[in-house]
Amino acid sequence: MKLSALSPRQLIEIDACTRCGECLKSCPVYAQKGQEEIDPRGKIQAFKAFIRSQYGLWARVFGPKKLDEEKLKRFSEMVYRCTLCGECGVSCPVSIDAKNLWLALRETLVEMGYFPKAMDQLKSNLSEVHNILGNENMERVEWVKSLDEVPDHLYDKERAEVAFFVGCVASFFPMVHRIPKALVEIFRKTGVDFTLLGGEEWCCGFPLIGAGMKKEAEVLIQHNLEKMKAKGVVRAVFACPSCYHTWLEDYQTDIEVFHSTQFLKKLIEEGKIIFKEKKAKVTYHDPCDLGRGSGVYEPPREVLRQIPGVVLVEMENSREACKCCGGGGNLEMVDPELSAALAQEKLKQIQATGADTVITSCQQCVRTMMSTARKKKIPITVMDITEFVLKNMKS
Repeated sequence: MKLSALSPRQLIEIDACTRCGECLKSCPVYAQKGQEEIDPRGKIQAFKAFIRSQYGLWARVFGPKKLDEEKLKRFSEMVYRCTLCGECGVSCPVSIDAKNLWLALRETLVEMGYFPKAMDQLKSNLSEVHNILGNENMERVEWVKSLDEVPDHLYDKERAEVAFFVGCVASFFPMVHRIPKALVEIFRKTGVDFTLLGGEEWCCGFPLIGAGMKKEAEVLIQHNLEKMKAKGVVRAVFACPSCYHTWLEDYQTDIEVFHSTQFLKKLIEEGKIIFKEKKAKVTYHDPCDLGRGSGVYEPPREVLRQIPGVVLVEMENSREACKCCGGGGNLEMVDPELSAALAQEKLKQIQATGADTVITSCQQCVRTMMSTARKKKIPITVMDITEFVLKNMKS
């Protein structure tokens, strides 16, 4: 067992876990499964046992013990049944950076060959056609053709200061095509000169990083940077929190990075977006990669508060304590039933607010919650903030 994926800090964090159980109270997966081996505390203790069997005092005196393949396989199943929401790290009294620890554990398991086979298909799709679905990558721009006004260049310009990086989910899932369409329409109405990367946009690399295959993501990262620079881009806008977070954390660039909520707030402050009155009671769901991952909590709320007549009610758990929708961490590929169960639990919390509509800032959150609401016949409207802004803008 090699530990090269783990930093010295992470090795200390593994040893520092006091088994206090605070993480159990916040882990949405544990709330569904109730298994000690699946909760953050259980995973840390299991990995600690593997480390001691290879590097502990006994191993130094008598040699490393043979690793139990069945235990490793079971451990891998538990590590990948996680949305990487990061709430366990927020609640940890000894400040273990749990999300990055889980990523490092996944990298270690990939090196050892213990990971879900669905990750092999993901890796194949991203290396061969550069998107998560395995479709022809030129299909990324099919949604543009359904806009009310379609320019000949399909918004794939040779040069522009602003680029809209759409992301795989919004590009390929028809259910959420309305999100990039809304943002493009807002840009058009407010006079933002922007470009898309079109078929030259490749996956940001986040799914590979989440799978424990960070090295493989580097090719995607370098490609996207080169294409942005070739167009003279100085500001990039992302409606996808995972793309935004990945660019913040893993792209070494001087391009200024905005999530769509931050950019919308900027346009409002510049007087380019003015709202008409809208009587509505809404609640806001913080996407994990935007909130806990990137620290963006206030811009979307400030945007909503600018709309006259809109009443924003918070869920019992919001901001840092906001519960995951179930759509993160590649969980849907590994255990779709668990992903749906987390979404259903999320919808219960939304309904408890009495809001007519839940607004979020993530196409994956919209897709996960909307799909579950339809299947379970739960009467709730799910919207991305870009749609809500466009719907309530004055002409």
